[in-house]
Order: sequence, then C-alpha cells, then structure tokens
Amino acid sequence: MSFRSRGAMRVWRARNVRTSGDRGYLTYMVVMVGLVAVAPVARAVWLSAASADGVALLGSAAAPGVTVLVVATLWAGALLIGRERGPALLPPFLTHALATSDMARSDAFRGPVLRAGALVTAATTLFAVLVAGSLMSHGLVDLLSVVTFTVIGTMTGVITTVAWLAGQSFPRAAVPVALGLIGLGVASASVPALQPFVPWGWVGIAYPGSGSPHAVAALFAVTVAAVVTVPVLMTRLSLAELASQATRWDAATVHATGMDFNTAAAVYQGRPRLGRRIRAVRPMGRMSGTFLLRDAIGAARAPGRLIAAVLALVCAGALITFAFAPATPGWLLGAAAGLVAFAGLGPLTDGVRHAASVASDFPLYGISDEHLLANHLLFPLAVTVVVLLAAVCVCSVAAGIGAGAPILSSLALGTLTLSARISNALKGPLPPVLLTPIPTPMGDLGAASRMAWAMDALLLTALAGAATAMMFHAPALLTGVSVTLLAVGINRWRHRG
Repeated sequence: MSFRSRGAMRVWRARNVRTSGDRGYLTYMVVMVGLVAVAPVARAVWLSAASADGVALLGSAAAPGVTVLVVATLWAGALLIGRERGPALLPPFLTHALATSDMARSDAFRGPVLRAGALVTAATTLFAVLVAGSLMSHGLVDLLSVVTFTVIGTMTGVITTVAWLAGQSFPRAAVPVALGLIGLGVASASVPALQPFVPWGWVGIAYPGSGSPHAVAALFAVTVAAVVTVPVLMTRLSLAELASQATRWDAATVHATGMDFNTAAAVYQGRPRLGRRIRAVRPMGRMSGTFLLRDAIGAARAPGRLIAAVLALVCAGALITFAFAPATPGWLLGAAAGLVAFAGLGPLTDGVRHAASVASDFPLYGISDEHLLANHLLFPLAVTVVVLLAAVCVCSVAAGIGAGAPILSSLALGTLTLSARISNALKGPLPPVLLTPIPTPMGDLGAASRMAWAMDALLLTALAGAATAMMFHAPALLTGVSVTLLAVGINRWRHRG
C-alpha cells in the first residue's frame, strides 16, 4: 500500500470515528426532532390518508395509473438530481483525499451512498405503508397486500438510489434518459396495456387490491440487477465531478445555515450557454415590449431551467384542477400547487430579482424603480397565465371537471405566487433584530422566528394555494392571505435598501 493510500485510509478511518458523547448528543437531537416535529406531521398525514376522502382517492380506479406516473417521474428526477448533487458526496477535503488515493471508489464513498440510499428507501417504504395501510384500515385490502406493496416500496427506493447514482456517474446522458422516462411514464399511465412491459408499470400492477406476484418477481430481478451495477457506477465517478459537487454543496450548506436560501439556490444555477450571440436588448416601439423580449431571450438561454419552470407550472395547474374534484382533499392539493408554482416561477423571475437588487440605488435605465419592476413582471406574468390556463383546461376536460372554478382559482394562485416572488426578492439580508434571543418557559423561540422569516414566502404560498382551492367556501381566508402578501410586499418596497 502506498503512502498516499495509507494516508487516505487514515483519513477515512478518522472520518468514521465518533465519540460516545457525539453519538449521545446526536441521538438526543434526533429523538427530540422526531417528537416535536416529525410525529405531529406524520399523525396529520395518516389521519388525512385514512379519512373517507383520502381512502376514496387512494382506492379509486385511477390510483394505479397515477402510481405508475409518479414512479417514472421519481426515477427521472433522481437522474436529474444526480447531475447536480449525487449520493456519493463528502466534504471537499475528504473528497480530494479519498478520490486521489489508491482506494477504490466503491470503498471510499460507500458510506455516503448507503446513508443516502437508506433515507430514500425509508421514504418510499413509508409512503407505500401509508397507502396500503389506509386502504386496509377500511377493509379494502388484506394484510398480504399491505406486505407486498411495502416490499414494492422498498425496491422502488433501492432503484431510485441507483438511478440517483447513475445521474452522478453519467451527467450528460441523464437528461435524455430522464426525458425518455417521463415520456414512457405518461404513455404507460395512459395506456394500461403497456404497463406489463416497463418496470414502473409493475409498481402499478402490484398496487394494493390488484397485486400480481409476477410483477413483484420481475421488479425484484430489476432491483438485484441495479444493485449489482453500483460498484461499476461508482468506478465511473470522476475526480472533477466529485470535487465540483462537493464544493457546491458545501457552499450551499453554508448559505442555508445562515438562512440565505436564495443564495444557496443560486449556487446550483447553471450559466447560460445557448443563444449568447443573440441580442437580447432590442429597442422597440414600446419599452414594455423591449423588456418582455429581453426577459424571454434571457430565459431561453437556459433551456433546462425554462423547461423545468414550465413543467412545474403545468403540475401546479393540474393540482389546482384536481383540488375541485369530488372526494379529494382540496386544501392539500391547493397548498401543494402553491409550493410547486412558487418553485416554477424561480427561473422566470430573474428580471424581477435584478429589478429588486438595483431598486435601492440610483436609476440605471432612465426610468423609475416602479416602472423597472413592472416591466420585468410582464414575462413571468404572461408565461404563468398562459401555462396555468392551458393546463387547467386540458386537465378539466380529461377529468370531466367544470373548468370555471379551476380557471379562476389558477389565476388567483398565479397572481399571489408572483406577489410572493416579488416580496421574496425584496427581502434582503437577515435583520439583526431577529438575532436577539426570545426566552420563554418552552425555550428560546429566536430560532423559530428566524426560520419563519427565512421561509415566509413558502409558508404564504402554501397558504395561498389552500385558500385559492377553497375560495368559494372560505373567501375570507383568500382575502386575508392576499392582504398579508400585499402588506408585506409594500412594506419591503418602502424600506428597500
């Protein structure tokens, strides 16, 4: 064994050494977080899934087809995420020390891959238990179906982990393969005759109440084959890719720890490469047209981000449409639609963030700050309205739901989500006053106030989505959320800079 290899081995052993005090503290923190945060949320999710509306949704005839689409999307998303942040990840120093040594990649990075795989597999297994257990609680399936679908969930998590690692090992091939998975997933979900021929279709065939032992055996064979390829995939990991991912993740973690989530997300924002020679700023008859064309060309220079934004808005439109379907938890689907729409508007509001960043300084373009912000709002507003309306109309026709209420709700959701994006762009750094401790009999609430400040946009958009889904039953909630977003945005605009 060479000197470099022995040094890397010592580093690897030191990394895996944990004192009893550290383990005790970590165990204490995990238990407390589980009791305070995870347990109430898990109970709420179980009560919602086991309710009459939840069981009607999970036991519907369309549930297996939706499961097929969800699994295909999950595996495609794992491939895409692996391009940016794979499971074989260590701090930058350890990455360089282990990757440049004589140790095999499968030995050096086995620990983080196993930990990441355990988390993903646990999540998919718990989701399968939730679905099958809620159906069994109403006597729709037996215990054998629950156990079978639980095993299916575990195998789905293992395959997801391998797909995640494959995206890290083959970043260039991940995009076309992921797009192909999504296309085939949509086709197999729409045409049930195709499901016996694709692995994600086997998950739908094994859905509780319609389980097939042949599908379970076939998926087990795919899982074993995927696990066998793990050492080969880890051998393909390049030093440059490992170092790049480790550096970016370390920077994003530092910013996220400081409650600067916008900068943390910007770490993973790729540089525009296409259309760099196309002139973006072209004088037109109206200044609004100039800004609209400029933002459109700027977004097209990063086609990946633009496609992801459009797909997210399509998903938000579908969610808000199904929120008006009978026997569905409308508030929950609406909240999910708000979060997805907020995420989708991120790549479309680069101009809004630019306008917010220069609004506190002298005018740069010969127009007021208000006009600059209004002009940069045209492109995201136009894309949001067009995509949401198209998605709502298509989903309404396909599901046989009246389009009037979803259209009004989607327009309100788009407006409120865009307002949340403006408010979030004007937020600025963490106010020093929030660093003051807030002692109470229950402990220091200062951390809770800082977390609420950092995630106020997500909380408000989730609440706005739920309010728009219930706008005809609880108009006061929608009014309150709208007034709150407007007041927060105006206050931040007046105190900008």
